[in-house]
Amino acid sequence: MAQEDPERGLVNKMHSKKLVSALIATSLALSGCASIIKGNSDNITVNSLEKGSVIYVDGAARGVDTAMVNIKKGKPHTLRVEKEGCKAVTGESGEAFEPVSLLGILLDFGILTIPIDMISGAAWKVDPTTYTMTPICMKESG
Repeated sequence: MAQEDPERGLVNKMHSKKLVSALIATSLALSGCASIIKGNSDNITVNSLEKGSVIYVDGAARGVDTAMVNIKKGKPHTLRVEKEGCKAVTGESGEAFEPVSLLGILLDFGILTIPIDMISGAAWKVDPTTYTMTPICMKESG
């Protein structure tokens, strides 16, 4: 019966630990701080004061009178509220810099993590997250 070399077993364990450490470091490097902590999307709420208004986000109907929608960070999204017989109102979501992305400076001096957050859109946050948009309805005078 062959005996296992104890030194070889130790080398394999050390190699495995290095491999796991390298995989963890790579996964962290491929995600920026804002991507990890805050994610790549935000929830917004769109309200209308005119009852029966249909709310659209990026051209898709998302609700009547109120809609909560999860949108991708890093680009403006088109918001539209319309009601039959009224003039539709259109706007865009806003965005602001997400300071959490600067934590990448502590990991790799920001060399990889900050550009990754910028490219993925995680370096931005949706701001504001609540929008009130009401279609313009002419009241009939009686």
